[in-house]
Amino acid sequence: MPLEIYPLKSPVLKKDFNLLKAIESVLSKAKLNLKSGDILILSSKIVALSLGRVVDLNKITPSSVAKKLQKTHYGRHEEDPRVIELILREADKVFQGKMLLTLKDGILIPSAGIDFSNAPKGFAILWPKNPWREAQNLRTALARKFKLKKLGVVIIDSHCQPLRWGTTGIALSWAGFLGVEDCRGEKDIFGKPLKVTKKAVADNLASGALLVMGEAAEKIPFALARNAPVKFTNRMQKKSEVFIRPKDCLFGGVIKY
Repeated sequence: MPLEIYPLKSPVLKKDFNLLKAIESVLSKAKLNLKSGDILILSSKIVALSLGRVVDLNKITPSSVAKKLQKTHYGRHEEDPRVIELILREADKVFQGKMLLTLKDGILIPSAGIDFSNAPKGFAILWPKNPWREAQNLRTALARKFKLKKLGVVIIDSHCQPLRWGTTGIALSWAGFLGVEDCRGEKDIFGKPLKVTKKAVADNLASGALLVMGEAAEKIPFALARNAPVKFTNRMQKKSEVFIRPKDCLFGGVIKY
């Protein structure tokens, strides 16, 4: 069976809503039920909203460090010191350079994943505080609700590739399946064993879902992937399984860590 990805449209939701009920509602309106082997894909923003991870910039007082740190937002203009302060609080590391490139939850991402699109003016939406826990808890609740043994959940965001225009999808976290499959030892078409290849299954699903979810006013924060070629597991997935230390990364030589 071919992979199918269904967009799940939603009304505009405000912070602190019940995420599980919202998922049930969008599935019902789409006349879909979760089946064994399905993978539910959620935007990080919708998960963050359900957790109340929304910040009013008027309530942020920039520190002296934020005021002195002259950074530009995607190279276009100097950033609001309140935004820089928020990024300093959220980022695990801010890299040297003119732009707001950061490390957040093991992911190289602009502005610690903080977003202003599809948020009221003057407000910012943060990433979920613990996306791995959120994915696991949601997967457990949905599997119990729909009585399923094989079910996956992925929390995604858009992401920039080095030296490439355009965004692709990236998985912040996942649960219920192997988001990274180790292909080392498998043989290519000429019988040679693969030495370094690992397949980014969750990231590939994120990119596929992003095509139908969109980036602007589509109001599609959920997607349902069916017949995805994944390996399901009940084992708790961990950030350490996907994160590469900068010194071991292919791009490690171009950033000062």
